[in-house]
Amino acid sequence: QSGLQVTDSVAMASGRRERVLSASPLQASVDVFNGVKVDCGSLDGQVDSAAFATLLSESLRQWEKEGRSGCWLFIPSEKSHLVSAAVQQGFDFHHAKPGVVAMTKWLLDTPNMIPSYPFTQVGVGAVIFDESDQTLLTVVEKNGPLKGKGVFKIPTGSADPGEHIGRAAEREVWEETGLKARFERLLLFRHRLGGTNCDLFFVCALKLDSSGGKEKQEIVVDESELEDAKFMNIKDYFGQSIWADIKVYKDHINPVISSYTRGQYTGLAHHVREDERYGKHAVYTAPAAVAASQQARPLP
Repeated sequence: QSGLQVTDSVAMASGRRERVLSASPLQASVDVFNGVKVDCGSLDGQVDSAAFATLLSESLRQWEKEGRSGCWLFIPSEKSHLVSAAVQQGFDFHHAKPGVVAMTKWLLDTPNMIPSYPFTQVGVGAVIFDESDQTLLTVVEKNGPLKGKGVFKIPTGSADPGEHIGRAAEREVWEETGLKARFERLLLFRHRLGGTNCDLFFVCALKLDSSGGKEKQEIVVDESELEDAKFMNIKDYFGQSIWADIKVYKDHINPVISSYTRGQYTGLAHHVREDERYGKHAVYTAPAAVAASQQARPLP
């Protein structure tokens, strides 16, 4: 009998981690939603498609008997010959990452509740003023929708996996301009809908890092991404004619930048936390709300 390595699932009620496994021929971990997860990478190296099909069929009967909600198969590249057996028994592709494909099957006689693979991309924009707070860091991109138009815009980019948006903004500024800056505030975000993927774009206010002393930082342009980069007079930035055609900047992003510049808007501060249930995460709150929560008396 071939078996898989058992993994831990979280016992939500107690907050502890407990081992839960199905009694199926294909040993599988049981998650907190009563689904089963099978890591096919732990199968015997010589298992062929026919043997796997038999084990999977017997396991499906056991999982249905146990009342499991759904099943996940994680099949690595070196065992891709097992995919056809899974398809023949009603599994479909859920998502793929380098080296592994995930397949799922809903086991209950109810609507399928297995969530879609994450479908939202996270982008960041960085608002940085020079030491005098009179000029804004702007860049001209070599690629993208503004390529060849000579438009000076705020630095933007995508967040990496496991990276909070403030860190993503700091990294993008460093990679594109060589400037070290630290996250200060989240100013706004835009949620774009449509198609198979959504897009969240977070505009962050950063401050130039002065920890290195009084020596002024110099811009070092990443020529693989940018045509130019400079600190630009804020009025000249707002005066570019392109903004009339990009309504999200004209109606939302640029007015917020203007309000932030004049001290009329402070944005949201971020607080990085780590706990047993959610792991490492960042919470974004209005400064006034944080102050109020710190002064509030505990409930009886």
